[in-house]
Amino acid sequence: MGAVAKIRVVGSAAVAMQVGREALTEDIDALYGSSPQVKAAVENIAQARNWPPTWLNDAVKMYVSHYITDEDWDLRIEEEEVMVFAARNELLLAMKLKSGRGRRDQGDLDRLFEACRITSVADAEGIFDRYYPQDVIAAPARRQLEARFPAS
Repeated sequence: MGAVAKIRVVGSAAVAMQVGREALTEDIDALYGSSPQVKAAVENIAQARNWPPTWLNDAVKMYVSHYITDEDWDLRIEEEEVMVFAARNELLLAMKLKSGRGRRDQGDLDRLFEACRITSVADAEGIFDRYYPQDVIAAPARRQLEARFPAS
């Protein structure tokens, strides 16, 4: 369709791409330009596959850090004018800690703790602070983090 796009996948779909997970995600949270060509391509794919129109969405943009660099992404697909990147584990961990969706993200957080070699609350805080130096870890994520790595 002539769409030119850089799609930056985050959330559970990126966790699946980077560290694997058993459960599938119902949608793909991503950062991407919403040009008319990209919107049309997303709608056509949804119709052709009988998927919901929000199968690819940018609702996650409220959790985007202002400290992300090109180094925080792995190029996974490059076809014609479309490039798909997956967020690296540290960025994914920080975003999951920021969003704090409780049990919904518990498995993803556990996988990311392992992938990022987190052994303490301070390790996770260090990664979080790199991306969100002005923010705090969401309460549900903080509880999970402290339960996983109790203070000694």
